[in-house]
Amino acid sequence: MSTDLRLALSQGRIRAEFTMMDVLGHLLIWAIITVVTLGIGIFFWPYAACRLVLNGIAIYDASGARLGRLRCNLSAGQQIGHILLWTVLSLVTVGLAVPFYLFGVVRTAVNSTDVV
Repeated sequence: MSTDLRLALSQGRIRAEFTMMDVLGHLLIWAIITVVTLGIGIFFWPYAACRLVLNGIAIYDASGARLGRLRCNLSAGQQIGHILLWTVLSLVTVGLAVPFYLFGVVRTAVNSTDVV
């Protein structure tokens, strides 16, 4: 990690630079995808929502200069593997694992994120 980035993370700020129109567009697209795929798309929506948020975050230093942004590199293969794992866990635990699913999605997305 560069010295500038370390300084920014200790003394700078992060800002969410996505707009409510970005969110509205995202929700409309995923509503259509969910209907067209007869509900299967809803399993992929949490990953897309995490990507939207993570990709919309920029890092600034203490003076306000932009140092970089976050980029989520979560692939479709990772998403499918994660969905299958959590489906099995949910079935085995008779639904008790479902509340933990969203936290698992966020963890997976954050672990697939780089600073660029």
